[in-house]
Amino acid sequence: MRELSPSTEVVGVQPLGAPAMALSWRAGTVVTTEGVHTIADGVAGRFPIPEVLADLLEVLHDVVLVEEASITRSMRLLLDATGLIVEPSAALGAAAVLEDPARFVGRRVATVLCGSNVRAEDFAAWTSDGV
Repeated sequence: MRELSPSTEVVGVQPLGAPAMALSWRAGTVVTTEGVHTIADGVAGRFPIPEVLADLLEVLHDVVLVEEASITRSMRLLLDATGLIVEPSAALGAAAVLEDPARFVGRRVATVLCGSNVRAEDFAAWTSDGV
């Protein structure tokens, strides 16, 4: 994306309960955390792979952290608005928009959506909100 459109801001998103990549990106070196506490298991590492961090240091403009409640809220929103069942890790981009809409208002926003890593009963429990 950045190569094709250098003015495009590329933002990484991590769960607040698994901040190792965000902390590492900010520090410019691998940071190891003691543990992870998130339903977004696809991004729940205690430390990033050094080569991945090196790539992200070159392409990202920012990394933000999102709350668990925003992750589940974005999963529900994506289901209601698009009919898509996405895994928690795929809902991070939408969660970032939900948490800080002023940052993205009036801009075109793209995020990757995928969903093969979520059990139906987990999805229902995380997104039910008493419904």
